[in-house]
Amino acid sequence: MTLPVLSKYFNHFGKDTIEFVHWMQTLGFFHLLELPRFALGTCLVLFGFFLFKGARLAWSFSLIALVLLLVLDITLGSAYLIHGAYSSVLLVLLIHFWKQFPNQSISNTAGVAVFSIAILNVYSVLGSLYLGSHFNPNITDVFQAFYFSMVSMATVGYGDIVPVTIESRLFTVSVVFFGITIFTTSVVYLAGIAATDTRKIVNKRLLKMKNHYVIVGASQVAVFVYNGLKKRGLQTVIVCDEQHRDLFPPDALVVSGEVTEIATLDKASVKDAYCVMALEKSDVENTYVLLAVKEIAGDKVKTITMINEERNRSKLQLLHVDYIFSLPEMGSEVLMKYLSGETIDNNTIADLVIHHS
Repeated sequence: MTLPVLSKYFNHFGKDTIEFVHWMQTLGFFHLLELPRFALGTCLVLFGFFLFKGARLAWSFSLIALVLLLVLDITLGSAYLIHGAYSSVLLVLLIHFWKQFPNQSISNTAGVAVFSIAILNVYSVLGSLYLGSHFNPNITDVFQAFYFSMVSMATVGYGDIVPVTIESRLFTVSVVFFGITIFTTSVVYLAGIAATDTRKIVNKRLLKMKNHYVIVGASQVAVFVYNGLKKRGLQTVIVCDEQHRDLFPPDALVVSGEVTEIATLDKASVKDAYCVMALEKSDVENTYVLLAVKEIAGDKVKTITMINEERNRSKLQLLHVDYIFSLPEMGSEVLMKYLSGETIDNNTIADLVIHHS
């Protein structure tokens, strides 16, 4: 698939083909359907390297490429009957041995994705230049061809460059099809790899943290406490459910999950923390959080919680929390002292917080 095209091209490679314009003119020796066959054949050669490593993504893309090659071979008629039979055999073998390609490692996936994008770009750019006069306006340079290729593969279709012949329309359909299948899949995989790498960086940071503050909850109090700790330059990890992640800044270290589960709290390195604050809107959830923290770290970590309903004060005190505070009580006491002209200082605030030694 690749060697016949390369052989045909180099046979017409003369002394005047050094310049880019003359080099591009030699594409005129190719038939229209040789370009997609050449691109697919080149992809299969590159995918073969990753297939030896058992890459699942390479297997998926090879399957698509072989199906397309088979369609092209059937379309071209008896001249490509042998190629069609060969593609069919490869297709059957690939499907039969699908279990031999379980590898989804980051390096293999990234390699397959990058190679796929590169080959598809080369195919679409060369095809656009080859059929340049079949578009309105004509595609006359690499930048126009690259622009048209990217717009087509991304299925945006601005309409400023329009295929006006059957050949150019068929070519555009092939570019769009490749864009929907291989190009889009490759971009999604690369984005997934980037997200995975980001999560790994965050996890490494969490594993190395010691004597930090852990805020459990997504209440307004939790948000204000986080802002206060961040302003003072103190290392802080937030534990909250995924739906409340947006309450905190994008750069905040956030562990998402069920806040009362030991596994979730473990991810926040609770056992190595200086202080854990249970600041949920529910006293019941705060109780479960504190019980989980006690199970993980015992009494080595300071614990703080707030009372949402005064009737739960005695129950929370049974947990031997280091500090318990009630916002309604603190607010009313501060207001009364202010109205009566009494001094409000740090000692006043400290007296309003119940301490358990």
